Amino acid sequence: MSEMEELRRRLEALEARVDEVVEQQAATRHLAVNSDRDVAALQEQRRADMQLMQALRQTQLEHSKTLAEHSKLLGALVSGQVAMMEQLESLTTHVGAITNHLGIAPPGRSPQG
Repeated sequence: MSEMEELRRRLEALEARVDEVVEQQAATRHLAVNSDRDVAALQEQRRADMQLMQALRQTQLEHSKTLAEHSKLLGALVSGQVAMMEQLESLTTHVGAITNHLGIAPPGRSPQG
């Protein structure tokens, strides 16, 4: 093989290798662009998720406050109901004593005494 043929063969091999490198570079660039898009989409989704979590947290805090207020109100209502029942029992006892003293029997009962 002559020196010129050797150079031509080496040049063709080099050109083929350069073509391969150019193709690899284009593929790498394409992958990099897609990766950037994917990362941007993930970041956007993460921001949306964080906003949602913050909104849920705020709602949970509001619900907890409302539940505490309702618990206090329910406690007050129960206490009031207990107090009313105690007063009713006291009144019933007093009315019973008065009716017994007067000799009046409630309907369905015979007078005691």
